[in-house]
Amino acid sequence: MSNPSIIPPTERGYTTPDVFVTTDWLAKHIDDPNVRVVDTDTPEMYDEGHIPGAVNPVDHYYKTSLEDRTHIQDPEQFAQTMTDLGIGDETTVIGYNREGGVYAFRLMWALHYYGHSNVKVLDGGLEKWEAEGRATTKKPYSAAGTVGQFTAKANSEIFASRERVISAIDDENTILLDVRTDDEWTGKNKRGGPRGGRIPGAVHLEWTNFMTDSEVPVLKTADEIRKILAEHGVTTDKNVITY
Repeated sequence: MSNPSIIPPTERGYTTPDVFVTTDWLAKHIDDPNVRVVDTDTPEMYDEGHIPGAVNPVDHYYKTSLEDRTHIQDPEQFAQTMTDLGIGDETTVIGYNREGGVYAFRLMWALHYYGHSNVKVLDGGLEKWEAEGRATTKKPYSAAGTVGQFTAKANSEIFASRERVISAIDDENTILLDVRTDDEWTGKNKRGGPRGGRIPGAVHLEWTNFMTDSEVPVLKTADEIRKILAEHGVTTDKNVITY
């Protein structure tokens, strides 16, 4: 059923290809009790159709509140969010979304930040799943109360504090990589904040540049991504802080 025009993740040259699962893998494991599929798009998009058994977070940005859109949820709130999604300490989490993996990767980072590394992204997302004729549903799914408690333990190693970012501005060994949209970079789109614009000295490369331009967008090969990054001065000898 797989699309032969899409190079499998294991053949794209990634250092860690195991951060992905394929649609074939998910189809075989979708009913495993220890696997939790998370549709990371908005509730409106989820309601239009999703992978059977997929849960949907109330807030796919995992921010503290609707009023404070600056910070990730604190450990207690994040643990409750995950528990409500049916995610416990032993759960294998599979995230997906539409039009590339931006929110699925956000979920991956948030889980890694709170000490849960058993999380993967569905390669090709919902587009690939549907292109292969696999079933979708509009029926909402709740997994709350199906697993034990989620333990959140922050990992400061993968978080850049305000102080760390400020010190990086004049550090020639560190690259600040702005992967937001062009309008956010220029300040036209303030995303609800009081000011628009960018961090001084940052390099701009919208995240969509790393995705293939196709009906089923997937992450480009490692060589393609390295070439794009190198053209913008982002090389392996630099420390990189993204935002």
